[in-house]
Amino acid sequence: MRSVVRRRTGPQPAVRPAPAAAPPAAPPAARQRRRQRQRQRHRRFQYVFVVTYGRSGSTLVQGLLNTLPRTLVRGENGLYLVHLYRALADSRRFRSRHDKYRGRAPSSAFFGVRHTKERYFHRAVRGIVKDSVLGPVDPSSVDRLGFKEVQWHRVEPEEVAGFFDMMDAAFPGARYVLNTRDPEAVLKSGFWRRVDDDVAAQRVEAIKEIQQFLRETRPERVLDVAYEAVTAADQAVQDRQLVALGEFVTGDPVPTELLEAMRATVAQPHGPNSTAAQSST
Repeated sequence: MRSVVRRRTGPQPAVRPAPAAAPPAAPPAARQRRRQRQRQRHRRFQYVFVVTYGRSGSTLVQGLLNTLPRTLVRGENGLYLVHLYRALADSRRFRSRHDKYRGRAPSSAFFGVRHTKERYFHRAVRGIVKDSVLGPVDPSSVDRLGFKEVQWHRVEPEEVAGFFDMMDAAFPGARYVLNTRDPEAVLKSGFWRRVDDDVAAQRVEAIKEIQQFLRETRPERVLDVAYEAVTAADQAVQDRQLVALGEFVTGDPVPTELLEAMRATVAQPHGPNSTAAQSST
């Protein structure tokens, strides 16, 4: 009697697709360039920040800073750093409150809380700013990074000392350009005319207080830059301010060619629409 072989009619085992071919390896020269760029991004930079209020000539100061050799200073970013500072402060308070439980065992509700070190925050803050300022720019082409900001009033009075302590830890040796302009002229200019008079005055005053705090606590790392001096009709007055700014940021004397380049920058329009805006923006 002939045996009958029954065929399975149920689901068949899945056939695994062949693994995708690995992408071709980058040429040695390309790998070397990539590693070099990565090393450059991790090297130590100097930092400079413009602390001011709107309509003070801050975009012009930004332009002057970018005229300096090997210096890259970006524009406003809404002062997102204030949120990072508050995250750090919250973490500090939480750890202080719960570190007494030690949190060393996996059975602890606060397991690992003692490892939320502040230096991790500082490193992250520095990395965020560095990468967002550099963008696509070759890191080997610059030594100094920073940004200008007009929303420093978002730092509450009771946060000011702690905020700038964080800045010192994240950006050791950071320098601050304190851009000023006659407050009456500021409040009559541009967008301030659309802001309630009391609110506008309070915001400008809050930033002036932060500037004064920096003068008192970090005198060797601040420079006052007056809009009236930068745009002065008297060439000697203007040159003194431009030279002071260049030497403060670079640490070197300002040669004649650089001074001429800075004068040319002053003559250019600056603002939200750089080809049409006034230099007082």
